[in-house]
Amino acid sequence: MKKIRFNEAEIYSADTTAVALTETNQATIRKAIQMNHAVGFLTGYYDEALTITYFSDYLLSGLGYTYEEFLQKTNRSLRSLFYGENLTFLAPERFCVLQGEGEGEMVTKEGLPLLVHMYKTDDVDATGRPMWVLSVYTDLMKENLQLVNQVLRSGFWSFDCDETGHIVKCLYSHDFRTMLGYHDTIDFPNTFAAWSDKLHPDDRERVLKSFNEALQDRTNQKKYNVDYRMKTADGSYLWFRASADVNRRLDGTPCRIVGLFMNVTNEKRAQRRAQRSHAFHQAYTEANLCEYYLDLTNHNFDAMKHGTSLLHTYELQNDWKALIQGYIHDFVVEEDKNTVALFLNPSYIHKKLFFEQDELTLECRIRVNGEIRWVRNTICRDKDVKNAHCAIFFIRDITEAKRENAHIQALTKKSDTLNLLLKGTSRLVDRIGICDLIQNTYTFYYYLKNDDSNSVTGNFSNFTHQVLEPKYKPLVEGLSWADIFNISYLRNMLPKPDSIYRLEYATYDEKTFKSMAISPLTWKDGQLEQVLLFAQNTTKEKRLERASRKALQEACEAANRASQAKTDFLSNMSHDIRTPMNAIVGMTAIAGAHIDQKERVQDCLGKITQASRHLLGLINEILDMSRIESGRFSLSEEDFNLSDMVDNLVVMNQPEMKAHHHTFRIHLDGVQHEKVCGDNLRLQQLMTNLLSNSIKYTPDGGHISLSISEIPQHTPGSSCYKFIIEDDGIGMSEEFQKVLFEPFTRADDKRTSQIQGTGLGMAISKNIAHMMNGDIEVESTLGKGTRFIITVSLKLQEEEQEPLEELIHLPVLVVDDDPISCENTVALLEGIGVDGESVTSGEEAIQRTLEKHQQNEHYFAIIIDWQMPGMDGIETARHIRKIVGPDVTIIILSAYDFSEVEDLAREAGVNEFIAKPLFRSRLVTLLQKLATGKEIAVPEETTLHAFSDISLAGKRFLLVEDNQLNSEIASEILRMTGATVDTAENGQEALHKFLHHPVGYYDLIFMDIQMPLMNGYEATQAIRHLDRTDATSVPIIAMTANAFAEDIIRAKHSGMNAHVAKPLDMGKLYEVLKKYL
Repeated sequence: MKKIRFNEAEIYSADTTAVALTETNQATIRKAIQMNHAVGFLTGYYDEALTITYFSDYLLSGLGYTYEEFLQKTNRSLRSLFYGENLTFLAPERFCVLQGEGEGEMVTKEGLPLLVHMYKTDDVDATGRPMWVLSVYTDLMKENLQLVNQVLRSGFWSFDCDETGHIVKCLYSHDFRTMLGYHDTIDFPNTFAAWSDKLHPDDRERVLKSFNEALQDRTNQKKYNVDYRMKTADGSYLWFRASADVNRRLDGTPCRIVGLFMNVTNEKRAQRRAQRSHAFHQAYTEANLCEYYLDLTNHNFDAMKHGTSLLHTYELQNDWKALIQGYIHDFVVEEDKNTVALFLNPSYIHKKLFFEQDELTLECRIRVNGEIRWVRNTICRDKDVKNAHCAIFFIRDITEAKRENAHIQALTKKSDTLNLLLKGTSRLVDRIGICDLIQNTYTFYYYLKNDDSNSVTGNFSNFTHQVLEPKYKPLVEGLSWADIFNISYLRNMLPKPDSIYRLEYATYDEKTFKSMAISPLTWKDGQLEQVLLFAQNTTKEKRLERASRKALQEACEAANRASQAKTDFLSNMSHDIRTPMNAIVGMTAIAGAHIDQKERVQDCLGKITQASRHLLGLINEILDMSRIESGRFSLSEEDFNLSDMVDNLVVMNQPEMKAHHHTFRIHLDGVQHEKVCGDNLRLQQLMTNLLSNSIKYTPDGGHISLSISEIPQHTPGSSCYKFIIEDDGIGMSEEFQKVLFEPFTRADDKRTSQIQGTGLGMAISKNIAHMMNGDIEVESTLGKGTRFIITVSLKLQEEEQEPLEELIHLPVLVVDDDPISCENTVALLEGIGVDGESVTSGEEAIQRTLEKHQQNEHYFAIIIDWQMPGMDGIETARHIRKIVGPDVTIIILSAYDFSEVEDLAREAGVNEFIAKPLFRSRLVTLLQKLATGKEIAVPEETTLHAFSDISLAGKRFLLVEDNQLNSEIASEILRMTGATVDTAENGQEALHKFLHHPVGYYDLIFMDIQMPLMNGYEATQAIRHLDRTDATSVPIIAMTANAFAEDIIRAKHSGMNAHVAKPLDMGKLYEVLKKYL
């Protein structure tokens, strides 16, 4: 923590009669200075003037005063020292209440306001009179920040957080409070609630969510930039914009969040006005044929029409007179030319518009494409431009409006009732028409402008030919327009006054859909005379209907596909489960028939074990997929080493690779951190799924490789790891790659029909990668091979760097036919200080060693790959040993089990063996052993036979298991250690046995979970709550088939010490016994 030391050189008394400062007064002053990192202070009394009694030399120098100038300026009153709007805190009733931090502006000698940070506290003088103590801190950075805030009209705020990320301190600047109408910390205290409680209810959840996301995001990717409404002192709400950045500790937890606060109410209002104005303008001007902004002084204009305007050919000259002449000459009908010419005369416009009225209008007729159209010419004065003669001119087509008006007026004269009907329905439909079947006429009283039908009235016999057939087709099966509008057919379809005949029709391209309703209007001599016709555009509804039908169809197809996939899955699973079950049943029968033939029985048991493990794998995949689909799939977190995980992968898959004569290579690239934290078992499951697929789908003699690299991340404490599994197998089609990661999916290929599997492995692997903040990508070509790229994010363990002084500059030669392996190994050696060099063949290694020997120099060690083309590693070692003698260490490197050639290698002069991939820790351990002579502790695999070597005689276990067969198996394994095993069939019996035996009777309890009467969790909690000394100390181990991550967590929460899953892992069981006994 940085400390600032303050030394007050002089302390002045403002009054020669002032009471001397007591030690308590001085301690209070020092506290005020320390709390504010102050450079000066003042003390005084709580009278009307807030009389100053003492002040410091640093205060004078900070403000530029001498002692005499300060007294003259202030007249010993604290009120005279401050300036600006923030003076309410000096009111007696407020100043005596204020405590702690605050801001204000003091006046310097030059008369300039200076922003100061203050800390106020109270004390009493030697006579017991109350006094105030004020420390002052002048901060140029805050002064500059205040100037910036004044320019931006913004305020400053900051929140400090403790190490857990919780807010412990809040600070709001005076400008912040002022914008809300508050004065000081009494009105608006420095608390989080003071701000959050004043957020608008509609904004609070969004703002706090954004704030918390930015605060808790350790990557600093999420920023806090929000607009929201806040309640001011007068109860109204104003809009504000807040932006902030977070200062974080090394572990990513927030230390402080600092931000600006700006009033954007006017901006928001302007945005709304602009949006409404734009929308109104778009709607209003859409029907205009052209629009111009006129400069009547210079006789020019600016075109404002969006799209092609009526007079676009004349707009290029930008000359008002030429534009008007073209308009009148080419468009205005002869009868209206003179009137329009007078109306658009600049002198007439100037006189009328700027001295008599604000708007001029004139209706006239124009000819467009041979058709007479009515237009309204409008000129409006621009009132916003002073001392300038500017106006807006536009021409609007009003032909349809006039026709509609004329028709409506005519209809009104004919029938007031019909007029009311039209007024109510014209807004809902496109066309309203009356067809007279006797007079052979039709009349449309309303139709949309964008409907380009030629006639409004006509002969009913020509109705379909003129109105419908040119654009539309009926959607009535087996009927044409002529059939529908046949008079006999209409009278037959409309027999009663309340009858309605409905039909649908559409344009020929079916881009527009409409519906039509025909109802009787009048009758004559018992016969239908007139019908009322309504037409309505239903395109939107039809599209929604089609989209809904399509979505329903797609959903149905998807459901059918899913159903078929599950049917296929069950069919495949029936075969895949019955296959190992048949092996188990068959081998059991064979073993029983040959019970006296030990080798035959052992062979049968081995095959039963293999089939059981395969069956268990199938069941686990089904359970995993079920938990994924139900959202109950989770990951655990444990420390593990990547090198151990890769070793397990190699050990598990190597026998299968050898059986198929696969060439397997492993490459490491830049793996700096081996010790990580995550779900080791799930990561192994993911890698095993992909690696086993490569083995299954790569023909005998093929090649498989595994590459591992580390990608550094900006987030401290974690790193991204990339695993690439590549093979030259049968590959996949592009179609199958699209559904590769879907559940229950298997390639429909005769090449894979004999390969067993659930079709769930890839879906499970994809979900595991996503839960580890990673992904799986696939690149595959049918017949050429497949490449999987897996990325996962893992937390890093804290590692202590081991001392490597003894390895610095030791020369080491690497021999490997794989150039990438050579390059990575040399980089790894150089990373630990070793001088590494490499060659790619045994012949080169012999030549390099000979040259070194002839120069009387030697390698500290030579690392040779076992399997190389031409001269292999053992033969190379034999030749090198002849050259260098016994003084150089020769190490054989291999990705395969070298136990079968160990004796031959040692005869050739090999000293040590090391497995691929060559992790840093593994290489460092071996080289340190060679350099220092210390032996390496190699852990041994625990097998069932090893339990007979464990001596736990005198120990007593309680095994709680409701399944008799499982109880028998576990008891037999545990008794192999020499321990005594008591059994209980449920939790209630276990509790009874524990309770009725003396303290310390049982050394360890193995507890099943799912049992009748009382389950394992309940039994454990009951034991832990017993009033006896061993109730909390006896180790209780979960031994259960509930093996998911959440099951392990629940077991520990119930009071269990550890978890061993069924089927029993001998290594895990051995670790538990070793740890707790």
